[in-house]
Amino acid sequence: MNDAQTTTQTVSLSQAFGMAQKKHRENDLAGARKIYQRISRLAPDHVDTLVMLASLDYREGRDAQGQASLARAVDLTRAKMQRLPEDMSARAALINFLLAQNRPGEAETLMEELVLPLNPVRSGPAEFSARRKKSIARGLPAMVITTLPKSASESIWNKLAQGLGLAQCYFSLGLFPDCCAIPSRVAQAAKGGVAIKEHIGPTAHNVAVLRGAGIDRLIVHHRDPRQAALSWAHFVRDDVGQRVMGPLWRKIVPPSGIMEAGLDATLDWCIEHYLPLQIRFLSGWQGIAAQADPPLSVLFMSFESFLAEPDAYFSKVLDFYDIPQSSYAAGAKAETVHLRQGQSDEWRQVFSQEQRDRAWEAIPPEMAREFAWSY
Repeated sequence: MNDAQTTTQTVSLSQAFGMAQKKHRENDLAGARKIYQRISRLAPDHVDTLVMLASLDYREGRDAQGQASLARAVDLTRAKMQRLPEDMSARAALINFLLAQNRPGEAETLMEELVLPLNPVRSGPAEFSARRKKSIARGLPAMVITTLPKSASESIWNKLAQGLGLAQCYFSLGLFPDCCAIPSRVAQAAKGGVAIKEHIGPTAHNVAVLRGAGIDRLIVHHRDPRQAALSWAHFVRDDVGQRVMGPLWRKIVPPSGIMEAGLDATLDWCIEHYLPLQIRFLSGWQGIAAQADPPLSVLFMSFESFLAEPDAYFSKVLDFYDIPQSSYAAGAKAETVHLRQGQSDEWRQVFSQEQRDRAWEAIPPEMAREFAWSY
């Protein structure tokens, strides 16, 4: 095959893949599958197509087929990474696949040689750099907030960053509860001038990476896990579960039959499978904070306290980071996002009695007392 023919075929595959993804995003799953399968016959080692077929299989309840396709994608991506060790995109993709497959140990090992720039949020590179430079000149540190998903943390983070003039970024790969801190990014963030919002858990890897970069404190923002589970049930059904990559994350995305059965079935699944992940996340950070000589100082903050007294919430955060109250512009405008209802106890009206009982039984009594959650 000459170069012209090769180029034509490559463009054709690329165009076909784009068409398939468009159908996938538009929920034409049958149409997307048809194109993906044709690409796979022509190019059986096309990793992106294998991943998308795995996503479709998981979404449609063909778990064994999905696992086979994803395993093949992992093998091919690993081979590419070994062949081209400088290809950071291949390394990052492999890490994400491993995290989705609940293989954090392998992912963490690969993180050590992953070199990626910081991931700016709500600004382009130039604005990010300018905001950060000004913030560093004012002596502002790197402020790290790790949160339970669906705890209104996005809006709080935006408000904090705008009030202080901080740049915003992420420094991890993966999805809750398997977010994994990237050492190269954390080292860059530790130089200051940024507000970072993550869902990183209290793993030995994450704690060691933060401490190794010189970050000695972080905020753990949370919410009554029953309300967070209810919000996740809505979010996973209407958003995450419909994304092209979402179904790969089996730990937090219910099987398709569950979501198709409606909100109540999805909520049952979330109480059984998702709520324990939240409890484990919080319990782990409590364990870090309770150590005689903790590796990190931990400040627990809640959506409920923010809802009751927003000014007091930010004041406590500033004190924790030794930032003068005068440095914070409380009236700064910030984008409010991901607030479906913004309520603290909607779950009381939505949960059945049986769901209330099961959720309460999953919460350790000492945790309920510390965070003032009641039946």
